[in-house]
Amino acid sequence: MSTFCFIKLCLAAVVLSFVAYYAFPYLGITASTPSASILATGILAGVILGGLLSTMKSTSSEKNSGNILYVGNIPFNAREDEVQRLFETYGGVKAVRLVSGGPSKRPKGYGFVEMSSASDAQAAIALNGTEFGGRKIRVNQAKHKGPQT
Repeated sequence: MSTFCFIKLCLAAVVLSFVAYYAFPYLGITASTPSASILATGILAGVILGGLLSTMKSTSSEKNSGNILYVGNIPFNAREDEVQRLFETYGGVKAVRLVSGGPSKRPKGYGFVEMSSASDAQAAIALNGTEFGGRKIRVNQAKHKGPQT
């Protein structure tokens, strides 16, 4: 979650708190009773804490982005297990994903390899420019593309 999304979430919490606080008299609950202010405060606190938790969760998932490598110029007939064997010589491989798309689901010639650790990923960048299946592959650190709000 981006900072901008968190700010929107906090503003929504404040607005909902005020709506709840001022709507209670119409529901038969007077503003002098503590339940109205408790509910309004609870809504505010819950949304803010939920926003903080989701922000911390997205920050912790971004820590693993150092382990993901972009692999370009892959031969179109390459299989995921072949790419995995190539990268396993530099460390543990968690996942390999070769991108395909379009109506025919043909391979696009690039993919992503998730290594077990950032040090394994740095070591595997040495594969950049090496020949694989008759083509010189490109291996770079994958750029994190955040959620679009």
